[in-house]
Amino acid sequence: MSKSTNLFIVNHYKQYLQQLLLTGNRVATNNLVHIGHIGLMQPENLNDLIDAFTQVIKSGSTRKLPRLHISLLTGHTQAQQSELTHFVAKLIQTLTPLIKDIAIAPIEGCQRLDLQNNISIDCYFGLPVAQLNAIANHHYGIQHWFVASSTLQPTVRDHFYSSAVMWQLGRLSRDNAALSIYDIDPQTIQPCTDELKALIKHAGFQLSEQHQPHATEIDVIACQERQALRNQQQANFAYQGSLTPPLIADTIGIIGGGIASASLALSLAQRGRNVVLYCQDNMLARGASGNRQGAIYPLLTPENNALSQFYQQAFLYSRQRVQCLIRQGFTLSHDFCGVLHTGFDERTTARLSKIIHGQSWPSDIALPVSQVQASQIAGVDIDQSGLFYPLGGWICPHEFAKASLKLASTMSNITLKLNCKIEQIIKAEQGWELYTESNTRPIGLHKQLVLANGETLTQFSQTAQIPLSGFRGQVSHVPSQGQLAQLKTVICANGYLTPAHEQLHCVGASYVKNPENQTFCPVEQYENGQKMRQSFANVDWPNDIDISENDARVGVRMVSRDHFPVMGFATDMETLNQRYQVQLTSKDKPSLWQRYWQTTPAPIHDGLFVLGGFGSRGLSSAPLVAECLAANLCGEVMPVSLDTQTLLSPNRMWMRKLLKGKAI
Repeated sequence: MSKSTNLFIVNHYKQYLQQLLLTGNRVATNNLVHIGHIGLMQPENLNDLIDAFTQVIKSGSTRKLPRLHISLLTGHTQAQQSELTHFVAKLIQTLTPLIKDIAIAPIEGCQRLDLQNNISIDCYFGLPVAQLNAIANHHYGIQHWFVASSTLQPTVRDHFYSSAVMWQLGRLSRDNAALSIYDIDPQTIQPCTDELKALIKHAGFQLSEQHQPHATEIDVIACQERQALRNQQQANFAYQGSLTPPLIADTIGIIGGGIASASLALSLAQRGRNVVLYCQDNMLARGASGNRQGAIYPLLTPENNALSQFYQQAFLYSRQRVQCLIRQGFTLSHDFCGVLHTGFDERTTARLSKIIHGQSWPSDIALPVSQVQASQIAGVDIDQSGLFYPLGGWICPHEFAKASLKLASTMSNITLKLNCKIEQIIKAEQGWELYTESNTRPIGLHKQLVLANGETLTQFSQTAQIPLSGFRGQVSHVPSQGQLAQLKTVICANGYLTPAHEQLHCVGASYVKNPENQTFCPVEQYENGQKMRQSFANVDWPNDIDISENDARVGVRMVSRDHFPVMGFATDMETLNQRYQVQLTSKDKPSLWQRYWQTTPAPIHDGLFVLGGFGSRGLSSAPLVAECLAANLCGEVMPVSLDTQTLLSPNRMWMRKLLKGKAI
């Protein structure tokens, strides 16, 4: 791309950004500029947009530092794997100066990239209509769409600009949003057909081909149609509750002190929100987030179902969060050395084989490896083939939580209250009152309150019936010695084993449901010492695992039956049960009640949210789920599909039964 061409595009972006930032088109309380991008002539065009945004900010014409969010519809699908992989490679090369060691995988769906504290990109890979349909309603719509002229070519035009696509663009946009075409040369722009111009206008957009900002008129009828689409989406997912909760009006309260609560505080702080965090211990991450090392890698299934797709997105975002903290100068022990996954008996080996052969996994996600390759990767003898996750590795969880909160405190007002165990929460007229055991008066009052308190998430009457189970996990710390010291990657087989960190390896973990205590258990320590011997019986290095020092740590992880975390409004179970009792005594047909549960908004505790149930994969999933909740609370678009949002809903377990006409 020539220098003059680059300057043209930067100026084109700059004109529109100035209009958005300086003419009052931006909602001041949110301080967000949300731009849509339909296709890219070159990945470098993203840098052009970022440069233009930076220039506008440096001009000093804005009182408060705004944020830039870009929603990019690439149009690439996994069916076009080679094209998608090539595009992702160029995108990584383009963005590497902004994010070192960036990881973007050629998988369908949304991948959120936080380039700086005030710039982020959502990359949507897949058919545009499918990706747009999967985006939930959000309070702050997209303000402007930049159109790559390449998407207007006859061979791909219908791919990007069908009637269904245009109306979904309208649903997600502000009433006065417009579309403008950019190109590497103004003379090469392919004019829109009259039919396409009519379609764009019918959906309520104005189209600019002159590259000049202009006043945008609002089509009242088109806006009514857009609102009807939003209402329809809300009605289709009424059983989940409101897709767009009331915006944060005051300082938000968070109960908890682990990775989930710290990640949520950081995501809220990036949006300028104030937080009070209540931690029951004398320091952060004393619970399940307090381990020395924890593995980070995706959970895959043979059919690559919704769970598998969610964990691929989530693990990539966690990895990116670590890099963000490192760039900001925080100490965070980690190593993205990869994770080697093998079976350890006939059943698990067969299951792993189904995963390996079930999909053509992108090499960034998973690679099948032979025994020889596995041994070379691990640095020790591995006597079986397996699956290697090249972008995985290990992170120190408690350092992750502490660094996240420290970074949050540099961006917003974060108040941390230690040794503050909340025993009871009560809904009052002004919000949620928080009580400790020793106080008869509330120690806190919040209009919005998030429960992210790990193993004690279900201790409150409002959350007691959320179907989560506690599992005790004892992780053993063993000295690095002999062949074991040569280990270069995380091993996942019967349990997991990490490379050395400060001359110790972590091996474990036990998995005991509904534990009675969290004291050291000699039996679990012995079993941890045997895990790698059972996994690799024909090699010698597992004999170097010495658990005799009885050095270990115990934590309790909350696990859901379907392995998804819980995120969103806390369900009002008392009201739900009252409605259900009416159903039991009713003579109406079951189909009428199924329709009732489908279309009736779920009863919720207004202003009360939950964030938990991460099981043993909190490192891989908590940062993304926390980011989703923060975005939702701030009226912004979430980086997961609407179906995934439904699968994360705390009331999903009951609704699945009610929607099928089954008893709860």
